[in-house]
Amino acid sequence: MTYIFDACALIAYLNEEKGEGFEKVDELLSRAEAGEITIYMNIVNLVEVYYGYIHDCGVTIADEIMRPVFGFPMKIVSNITDDIYRETARFKGIYPMSFADAFLCGTAKSLSATIVTKDGEIAGPEGEEGLPVLWIM
Repeated sequence: MTYIFDACALIAYLNEEKGEGFEKVDELLSRAEAGEITIYMNIVNLVEVYYGYIHDCGVTIADEIMRPVFGFPMKIVSNITDDIYRETARFKGIYPMSFADAFLCGTAKSLSATIVTKDGEIAGPEGEEGLPVLWIM
């Protein structure tokens, strides 16, 4: 099975938000480490996490918080293929969502991945297009 993390999923894990997604994300990362599943994250959503920590804590602390992420059993999607760019534009054009959430949905569609999130903006594509979502709260 293939999953893709939204920014809020990674933040829930990094902040150890018990009852708000930490446990589910921790379980998925353990399963990925064991080779049972594959986890992706779009670079745009990773940037969203990083700039949030920079805003809240400053660059030095943000770097410290983000350092372990690059050792996670998670593949970063940084190559924006034709399929990803077209799907991203379509999601942004149709649904009231942020640019980063459009990238999340476009990448998920392109990879046939289940979105891991607690962001309500994803409910539209989930319901209207059958985009698979694992809600973490």
